[in-house]
Amino acid sequence: MPGHSFRIASCDPIVWRTSIRKPLSMSELEKLKSCSTLPQLAHLLGIKGETLSSVLYWLKPSQKYVHFTVPKKNGTRRLIAAPTDRLKYVQGQLAELLSKIEAELEGRRTTKYCVLSHGFKKGFSIVTNADVHRNRRHVFNADLRDFFPSINFGRVYGFFQKDRNFHLSPKIATIIAQIACHDNQLPQGSPCSPVISNLIAHVLDIKLNKIASAGRCSYTRYADDLTFSTNEREFPASIARLVRGSHDKWVAGDLLLERVYRSGFSLNEAKTRMQHRDSRQDATGLIVNQKLNVPNEYYKLARSMCHQLFTDGYCYVGPDRAYVPDAKLEGMLAFIYQIRKIKIENFKADQAGFSKLYGRFLDYRSFYGLAQPRIICEGKTDNVYIRSALKALAVKYPSLIDPGKKPPLKVDLFNYTKRAATFQDLSGGSDELKKLINNYATRTARFKHGAPHPVLVIVDNDAGSVGIFQMLTKLLGKPIGGLDPFYHVIENLYVVPIPKVATPVAIEDLFDPALLARKIDGKDFDRTGKEKDGSKWYGKNEFATKIVAPERGTIKFDGFEPLLNAVVDAIQHYEGVKAAAAAKAAALKAAKPAVVAIP
Repeated sequence: MPGHSFRIASCDPIVWRTSIRKPLSMSELEKLKSCSTLPQLAHLLGIKGETLSSVLYWLKPSQKYVHFTVPKKNGTRRLIAAPTDRLKYVQGQLAELLSKIEAELEGRRTTKYCVLSHGFKKGFSIVTNADVHRNRRHVFNADLRDFFPSINFGRVYGFFQKDRNFHLSPKIATIIAQIACHDNQLPQGSPCSPVISNLIAHVLDIKLNKIASAGRCSYTRYADDLTFSTNEREFPASIARLVRGSHDKWVAGDLLLERVYRSGFSLNEAKTRMQHRDSRQDATGLIVNQKLNVPNEYYKLARSMCHQLFTDGYCYVGPDRAYVPDAKLEGMLAFIYQIRKIKIENFKADQAGFSKLYGRFLDYRSFYGLAQPRIICEGKTDNVYIRSALKALAVKYPSLIDPGKKPPLKVDLFNYTKRAATFQDLSGGSDELKKLINNYATRTARFKHGAPHPVLVIVDNDAGSVGIFQMLTKLLGKPIGGLDPFYHVIENLYVVPIPKVATPVAIEDLFDPALLARKIDGKDFDRTGKEKDGSKWYGKNEFATKIVAPERGTIKFDGFEPLLNAVVDAIQHYEGVKAAAAAKAAALKAAKPAVVAIP
């Protein structure tokens, strides 16, 4: 996992080695401890004193927070108090400062790189939390009741004033509590609630880790979720015990309850549960029996939502068919991939079913479920050329770019990412584009609704594209030589060759020859990628990023106009295709005889 080098077998008894290193000084903490006035604290937070004073003392309560509820898994609603922009900025600055201090403190006090709290920290997640408890005989889960609300103004004030690491002045401790608290508690929705809750709950973590170590258990906390695990035959009764009855039930042990209570918290006894090796075990929502995995129900839900998306053009969940944005489904699939790829060398072979589903979803987002026309070039640098040309020629191409909009482009340029290479077999080059064009009908066959926008594949008009033109000749049943502005292949797929004048051309030939002759550090431009002597030649990436992009305002992009004209024409052509299809469907519907009920 990013940010972690390896898992160690014991730190009384389980730990994660992380990238946290012990700092030479605790400068941020010392700066905070040296503050004694509001202006000094404001300066440390990077804001004006009058701004902090205004937010704390002049804004009305109704101007500080917006209240709303979100559904919980058990069907109830959770109240969220979201700070308004001005207060949110101040809380964000405080959260950033306290997070740095937390990392410094943890680096100094942590023995053998042991980390107990995994929530709300950079480099830690539900994954690092769950992995501590992987492949154990027993896994016990408990939940802190009302975690944020149980931390009130007095606890925040008292912690920052009395904690031996902070020991802040009463004035500064009061201001921090005023920034952080709302209605005498840490609110759900505040940027600084997570880090403050972690700081205050650290005493709890130390106490619970001691009783875990005494019972040869591992302990971690993720926000309000507590997890203990062990490979011992008997689970320590001090942490959890089995109550026999008509329905056997595991409850929190007396020592655990006492340690939690003395730390200022309480357990939600309805959420305590024991999981044994012979049944499904989970921690923070992840399966931990042998290797980390997502619950099968989660994967099936994502698969079902994909099917809905491919069929209807949108996805939904629940009996009320609540709409789910494509981006959320993409996040679900990315999360499944993140978890399942851990410690798997050949992911596509090991996870063939999911790989096919994920690739199909990415195809849908790339080629079908489009918010605007998609342009696919042969390589990453081509995107830089076209984006720069559009920005320079914006006045001439209002249908492709709107400088007053953010982002300004009215077309999407396909990005060649590692994910695209892994699941879509798209990493750039004419050979991969040839496969895409040839297999496009098969790859989009499951998408049942019409594509709203076209996909335009821009190819060079040189020897490297001969194979593409030969394939188009077979697909379209007519000679294709790259002389037409564009070719409509199938459905919403178009091929747009670089306009050919007299000789074969690549996209770089659309630039002025003098620009192609420019040197960088005495090196000449090699657009073939074949020159291996880096002391004499520079490649396309340097040309794009060091010359084209930064000098866009002075470069002449006249040579790109025929290509951009072809792009405009292809987009307009597809609008005509859609209009003709709609008219045909309407005519068929009108011609369909009405069904007459027979008495």
